[in-house]
Amino acid sequence: MARILIGWELGGGSGHTVNVAAVAEELRRRGHDPVLAVQQTGEAPAGFEIWQAPMWPSLIATRGRRAVGNPNSFGDILVALGGSQEGVLAALLRAWDGILRAVRPDAVVAEFAPALLAATAGRWPSLALGTGFSLPPATLATFPSLTGAAPLHDERALLAQVNRELAAAGRAPLAALPALLRADRALVQCFRELDPYRDCRDGVDYVAPHFSGRAPIVDGRGEEVFLYLNGMQRSLDWLIGGLADSGLRVRMHDPRMREADIAVLEQAGITFERKPVPLERIAERSRLVISHTGLGFVSAALYAGLPHLALPYDLEKRATAAALVDAGLGRSVEYNSVDRAAMAALVADAFADEAMAARAIAAAPGFRTRTDPPSSAAAAEAAEALLAA
Repeated sequence: MARILIGWELGGGSGHTVNVAAVAEELRRRGHDPVLAVQQTGEAPAGFEIWQAPMWPSLIATRGRRAVGNPNSFGDILVALGGSQEGVLAALLRAWDGILRAVRPDAVVAEFAPALLAATAGRWPSLALGTGFSLPPATLATFPSLTGAAPLHDERALLAQVNRELAAAGRAPLAALPALLRADRALVQCFRELDPYRDCRDGVDYVAPHFSGRAPIVDGRGEEVFLYLNGMQRSLDWLIGGLADSGLRVRMHDPRMREADIAVLEQAGITFERKPVPLERIAERSRLVISHTGLGFVSAALYAGLPHLALPYDLEKRATAAALVDAGLGRSVEYNSVDRAAMAALVADAFADEAMAARAIAAAPGFRTRTDPPSSAAAAEAAEALLAA
């Protein structure tokens, strides 16, 4: 039996918690002792030893600095997180060092945890786990722009600051900033088509994306639109009004929706589901799905053959939406960028798009072949291979 630390630092969606829990459960099933150091301890699964992961400044409301402009690269994200501030990375490394000394793991799994990867490099067997977006190739010379626009921040200056922080924490300098994410093994939990770095990876190990549920491929005759939001959105009038005006049957789930707002939705003729809707139920009823473009839900829709209307609001989701559009499997409109009338027209047009629906159905078998084994099993196998090396 091995003691394995699973660390999660960044990303606010529930998918990270679910992913960490699935890997931990699989490792325990195989006889190991997983220890979790996570960003959100209140959502951590019961029955495991839990530690609070060190927090980047942007995740602490009283310490974070307002970002200037929307990020265009992973380097810009590191700056927005506080990575260019003096003392931040060194403090994160020292905090991880304390956890590592206390836990004394035989191996480390890092889920969207760049500081943990920097802390363990060359010291513990390490497995980097994440989506295409959260796990850029560590072999790149620089982080590429994901928008086509130049990065907001000078990556050379950020690299110099990172190297000063590494030196302060007793680590060797990096030749290039992406090497901050280096690990003994990396698994990308993503369909290649949705990986924003798919054209600059070398010898990558893609494994199944993590999403809940399974369903048959749709037949294209669904009569509903299914809307899924993650509770992070505000100013819904344009969206709800547009859906109501589209003349279509709409079903919705948002785990953080207040009862007062649900009443408004129901008055507008939208069916609100208070509990998560199984993928099988979504697939049997729906012809089109609309969402904030979280990778798990997008992957589930591709698995079922459902076309997508994406409503992205950050860099990761814009990259996913762009990939859907490039593949001809969805349409995209920036969240809160159109009025009620325009939204109604967009939804009605996407719902009636026979060619897009046919492409999604035709593409589904290719996605389905890449969901076995589940990513939790692939991660556990990779961790065991590191232990055996």
